Amino acid sequence: MSKELLRNIYMKVRHINDVSVNHFADSTSGCDATGVQFGVLRNIPPESSITMSELKDKVKCAASNMTTIIRRMEKQKLVVTFKNSTDMRQTMVSLTEKGLDVRNTMEVTYQSFLLDMYGVLSDAEQETLNSLLKKIEGNLKNK
Repeated sequence: MSKELLRNIYMKVRHINDVSVNHFADSTSGCDATGVQFGVLRNIPPESSITMSELKDKVKCAASNMTTIIRRMEKQKLVVTFKNSTDMRQTMVSLTEKGLDVRNTMEVTYQSFLLDMYGVLSDAEQETLNSLLKKIEGNLKNK
C-alpha cells in the first residue's frame, strides 16, 4: 500500500464532500428550508408523526442539535410538535402542509443534484462506488 495513494484517496474524498455540500447548499439557496432542514423533512412520515428520538437517530445528529433544528422549523411553520398521548415523555414531530410542500419542492432539486453528482457514473460504477464506500464505512464502525 502506497502511503501517498492512501493520502490522495483521503484528500479526494474530503474534497468531493466539501464541494458537494457547497453545491447542494447553492442549489437550495432559494428554497424555504436549508439543506439540513430538508434532511429532517425527508425523514418525517408525510401522513403521521415520529418521535424526536427516532428522528434524531435517522438524521444522525445530537439530541440538542435536533431540538434546535426542530424549534427553528416550528417557527417557520414547517413542523409541529406535541407530546405523545400514551407516553408524555416523548415529543412527536409532524409535517405541516407548508412543510410537506417545501419537502416536495426541494425533493425535485435534490434528485437533480444527485443526478448531477453521480450521473457521470454508469449504473455499474455507481454500484461499485456504493459497495466500496460501505466497506470503508463498516471498517470505521469497527474502530
